[in-house]
Amino acid sequence: MNYQEDQELLFDGREGTVPVVHAHEVAALMESRGYTDLSVRRWGFPDIFSTAEHLFTLLPQNPLPGERAKHKGGRSSLWAETRCALKKVSLSLAYAIPWVVMLTLEYLRPDALRVSPEIGGALSLSLIVSLITTGGCVQMISRSGNFYYGLKEPVLAHRICLSLLNIGLTGTLFLALLGMIAGAYFHLFAGNYLVLAAVNYLALSLLWMACAVLSAQGIGWCIPFIFFLSILASCLIKILINPGTTFLLILCPLLAVAGALGCVLAGAHHAESKHPQSKESAPPRRGVLLISLVPFYIYGTLYFSFLFADRLAAGSAVPWVSGLSFGIDAAYKQATDMVLLAFLITAALVEYLADAFLRFWQRLALELPQTASEQLTVSLWKRHSKTMSAILTAFVVIALSAWFAFSRSNALAPLPRLLPTAALGGIGYLLLSLALLEIIILASTNAISMASFAVALGLAVNLLTGYGLSHLWGVQYAAAGLLAGAAVVLWISNAAVRHVLRHPDYHYSIS
Repeated sequence: MNYQEDQELLFDGREGTVPVVHAHEVAALMESRGYTDLSVRRWGFPDIFSTAEHLFTLLPQNPLPGERAKHKGGRSSLWAETRCALKKVSLSLAYAIPWVVMLTLEYLRPDALRVSPEIGGALSLSLIVSLITTGGCVQMISRSGNFYYGLKEPVLAHRICLSLLNIGLTGTLFLALLGMIAGAYFHLFAGNYLVLAAVNYLALSLLWMACAVLSAQGIGWCIPFIFFLSILASCLIKILINPGTTFLLILCPLLAVAGALGCVLAGAHHAESKHPQSKESAPPRRGVLLISLVPFYIYGTLYFSFLFADRLAAGSAVPWVSGLSFGIDAAYKQATDMVLLAFLITAALVEYLADAFLRFWQRLALELPQTASEQLTVSLWKRHSKTMSAILTAFVVIALSAWFAFSRSNALAPLPRLLPTAALGGIGYLLLSLALLEIIILASTNAISMASFAVALGLAVNLLTGYGLSHLWGVQYAAAGLLAGAAVVLWISNAAVRHVLRHPDYHYSIS
């Protein structure tokens, strides 16, 4: 081990901000960054503690502030901030971009996606179920992938992400088979429509999980290009051989999956070539890893269930005599589509703003003395309030822009049928956008269980209220369940964040 490696290791331990006063502290820093006895043997040391003794003797304290600034280089530059923003918003954009494309074609070019009501209901249901059933796996992949890629252990990260992806894929295969059996038994759809829905469900499920891996690899910027190329290829196929619309709707996710998996393999190979020493790292115990990720699986499943609970309630309100086993009233779908689009775009912004808030918190915790806890609390409250205001403003602007963009379409239902649902759903998604900031803060301070509790209680309120009102007063009032549930989620999560910010030094120390 040479001097440069020693210096890099200490910087990797604590960003070079606090003087190291004991060799045991160096050992603790190394273990916190993922170094093990096995990984330090390549430097000629038998274990972590002997390596720590060597580092402490050679570099008893971190470099001076000038040297730290030189080492960090342009981390605070605009380019570094842009890269951070792209990484944080990439996964949310994986949901937002297809939604934008579908709405644009559906309302501005309605003939492009015209299918029978039955196949439309089957594909819509497969889309909703794919998001709900893979939401937990996406959270697990994102959490573990970000952790191990952040430790510069791409081999471990790739193996763990692929293991989680295989677990998710096995689950989706089982659920697809179970769904086909249940659909045939209850005569939900015709047999050929059940097969198409199952294929679409599998493709979309694999796509969401692959996008989570890409985001963890730090190459989430390629997600928009994957969707663009898959849509472009579908358009070329339509021009050349002119297949049916249903075929194209099934083909597009399959093409996107192929592109996403190719990028996953390329990204893993590139990361491993930059850090070849990571091949020697010992993997964590699989059982311990899965147990630690279970809370994030529960949260992800509950979160996506909440997003579409009102649609499931609205779909259940369609009379069976209509001939549709599952379908959503056209006016309800159009109104909620626009406000859901605003939420998906705002959610990407919330991911970045939450990350900026947490980095601001970390910077203050490092700069302020321990006696300045009151100043830390005041500064965090001010930043929190500004972030909430930015989210509110962004959602309103995006929602109004979507309304004016699509209101010119002749395919939209009459305005009196749209307004109640759009108003109720819009306020509900606005509250959920604000709650999402609180949920990310809770997850980052080891309080994911409280976030899951808030979403679970909100989901129950959403389902019960939406189902009752949609059957009692009309399908358009299913959005009232969304509003009531989002209010519950925001109320509980905001109360938990207020408790955290009253003692920010303690929660920072345990995060």
